[in-house]
Formats: sequence, structure tokens, C-alpha cells
Amino acid sequence: MSMRKTLKTGLVVATVAVSLSACALEPEALGEIRADLKRHAETLPQETLSQPLTVDDAIALAVAHNLDSRVKLLEEVLAQGKADLSIFALLPEMAAKGGLSRRGPRKATTSKDLSAGTTGNYSTSDDVISRTGDLTATWNLMDFGIAMLRADQESDRITLAQEKRRRALHLLIQDVQAAYWKAVINEYAERKYNALELRLIRSVKDAEEAERSQVGDPMQMLAHQRAIVDTMRQIAEMQRQTATARADLAGLMGVQSHTAFQLAELKEGGTLVVDPPAADVEALQQVALDNRPELRVEEAQFRIDVQEIYTELLKSLPGIGPFIGGHYDANSYLKYNAWADAGVQVAWNLVDVLSAPKRIGQAQNVAEVTRARRLALGMAVVTQVRVADIQYRHAMKEFRLTEQMAGIDRRITSLAGKSRSAGSGSAMEEIKAEAAGMLSTLRRFILYSDLQAAKARLNAAMGLDPQPPMPETRPTAALEVSPRVVAHLTR
Repeated sequence: MSMRKTLKTGLVVATVAVSLSACALEPEALGEIRADLKRHAETLPQETLSQPLTVDDAIALAVAHNLDSRVKLLEEVLAQGKADLSIFALLPEMAAKGGLSRRGPRKATTSKDLSAGTTGNYSTSDDVISRTGDLTATWNLMDFGIAMLRADQESDRITLAQEKRRRALHLLIQDVQAAYWKAVINEYAERKYNALELRLIRSVKDAEEAERSQVGDPMQMLAHQRAIVDTMRQIAEMQRQTATARADLAGLMGVQSHTAFQLAELKEGGTLVVDPPAADVEALQQVALDNRPELRVEEAQFRIDVQEIYTELLKSLPGIGPFIGGHYDANSYLKYNAWADAGVQVAWNLVDVLSAPKRIGQAQNVAEVTRARRLALGMAVVTQVRVADIQYRHAMKEFRLTEQMAGIDRRITSLAGKSRSAGSGSAMEEIKAEAAGMLSTLRRFILYSDLQAAKARLNAAMGLDPQPPMPETRPTAALEVSPRVVAHLTR
């Protein structure tokens, strides 16, 4: 029992010690993260952030400064570095050896005559101090063939990294477009609705007071209150949908603070640019089959898997390779202290021969799985394009109807204001018309943002690259290593 208590106490103490040490390291880690974020913020183009951003500006900032996108870029750099290193495996192996030794006592040997049975005197053929040197080059043809296949595989892995980065950029642009328009709409709603909201609240209170005072028709007062409150509720729901869009947009653009940039203002009567739907959906599907990064990834992976089959075949063959070497021995008892040799070596691992059918069959199965996955992905891509096109067409139709309704509500608001000025209309009808007009305008902008998001989904489904194209800049392969990582490595 005492031993169990002792172990339990030791575990508790160890846990507390680990927790305290983690807590002690946490401020340092957080400080390093804050410093990294500060350095990243200094690289942002301040002249661009100081001006009202258009959607193209937001996309350009996200493509250039999004941190997740930068991770994909560094993964591409690592793949390129591995491909560069794989070239060295094609070269012959060269081994250089040298030695210096001193023996004491000296090496002395004798020999025995087998016929007479007598033993001769001791003699030596080695110096006390020995100096040797060797330089040998070997080239295994089987290893050379495998190295060639590995180099091709690393080239295909560069394609994998590039296509994964393309897909990440497609999704990034899709998210930026959706967040941008919602953020712009949210700013418009806050700018235009704040003043109207006070009037709506006052109108509801006036109607409540008229209801209690029994001035006018009580049912009409209640209907007015309900209409105004319902309109305010719908506007509040739209604001909730767009409230976090600015913070999301800041994160997508790699900007630490959501107040560090401005957005272009929406004009209530301005023309919103809308692209018409495509006439031929099958042409869009063909574009997607040619450009989708996921299909290119599976194509490159299939080539890697096929090359793996050839690799397993080569492993089952004997290793044959020439060698040539130069040697030196400073032993004074040798007649020739330097000499060279050359020849051919043959090596065959019988275990590899026995396991070759299993390994080759497994490699073939992996290639077949990749082929099946590529076919299934192709069908999924075709379906995604068709679904995205249908969604875009429906969003277009709904936007056009809402735009028509917003125009009607604007005319109703104008007539209500004129009637009130002429003395033939009421303040209640005017405020109700203004509230309905505000709701229609916000709904028009919301549906426009949905339409742009549907267009972005369609472009991403087709695998279209952003315009302007992705930047061609590449960070250096010698990446900057954090001092904290260096400290951990040197412990």
C-alpha cells in the first residue's frame, strides 16, 4: 500500500511539474507568435490598405498575403527541393578512406613447415606506423534505374504540390468574394439603417400610444406595429448574416485587424454587374475535366503508382555494377605502395526475389485504387459543375426579381413622400414604405452577394485560375528557422 501511495504521489508531482513548465513556456511561445504576426503585418502594402478596396483588390491581397496559402507555397518549395536532391542518387557512389595507426609491439608472425614440422623464426612485414588511403567508385545499375524512377516520382510530387496550391487558391478566392460582398453590405446597412431605425422605433411607440389612447382604429395600429417590427426583424436577421464578414475578410487577406482597411461603398441606385449564365453546360464540364486541380493530382499520383510497380520489378533483379578504385599503403615492405583495381560486382538478394510477386501485386492494387478514385472524382467534378450552374441560374433569377421589387419599392417610397408633403398621405404609410424600401434594398444586395458566391463556386468547380494569374514568386529554399526551433534542436 505504501508503495502504491508513493507512486501515486510521484505521478501527481510529475504532472504538476509538467503543467507548470508548460505554463512557463506558454508566454514565450505567445510572444513569438505575436512578433511573427507583427513582422507579417509590416509586409502588407499600406498604400493599398489606405484606399477603399474593391473585390479585385481584396482577392489580390488574399492571394499574396494569406497565411494558409503561404503554407501551400512552402510545401511546393519543399517538393522542389526533394526533386533537386533526387538527382544526386543518379551519380556513382564514391568512397574515400584514409588511416593512420601505430602498433606496439610490432606485428610478428612465423610459419610451420607441414612436411618437416619445424617452425621458422619470427618475422614482420608491417611498419610500426601504418598509413593507408583508398578512393573507390561504384555504380550499381539496378540502383541507377530505381533512382531514375524516384526522380520522376519527385517531379510528379512537385505537380501534386502545385495543384494542391491551385485548389487552395480557388477556394480562397471563393471565400474572399463571399466575405467581401457581405462586409460591404453590412457597412451599407449600418450606414443607412441607423437613422431609419430610430424613426421606426418612434413610429412603433406612436402607434402603441394611439392604441392605448383609442385614437383611430386599434386593428390598424396593431397592423402597423406588426409590419414595422417584422421589417426590423428581417433587417436584423440580414445584419446578423453579414456581421462577421469583415473579420472573416481580414483573416483571408492576412490582415491582423479588421479595422486596418476600408471597403468601397455601395451605391443604392448603382448598377450591379452580373454575368449571364453559360449557354452550354457540357462545355463547362469539359473545362472542369481539363483544369480541376484534384483531377491533375490524381493523374500525377497514378503516374507515381505506376512507377512504383517498375521499382518493385527492378528490386527483384540482381544488382550489377562496375567499380574502380585507387589505393595507397605506405608500408615500406611492399614493392608497390600504390595500385589500382577495377571489376564488376554482382549481388542478388534472394529474399527480394521471393517477395517480388507480393510486392508487385500490392503496387498494382494501389495503382488500380488510384485509377478508380480518379474515375469517381471525374464523375463528382461533372456533377459539381452541373449543380453549381443550376445554383447560379436560380440565384440569377431570384436576384432579378428582387431587383425589380426594389425598384417598385423605391417608387412607392417616393410616392408616399410626395403624398405626405401634399397632405393626402399619412406619416405611418410613409415610414412603412421607407422600411419596406430599405428591406428590399438590403435583400437586393444580399442576393447579389449570393449571386457572386454562386459564380465563385462555379469558377472553382471548373478549376479556373484567378485573374490576374497567380504570382510566380517563390520563396527561397533556405527557410528562416525560428530561434525557438533551433533551441529545441540543440538541446
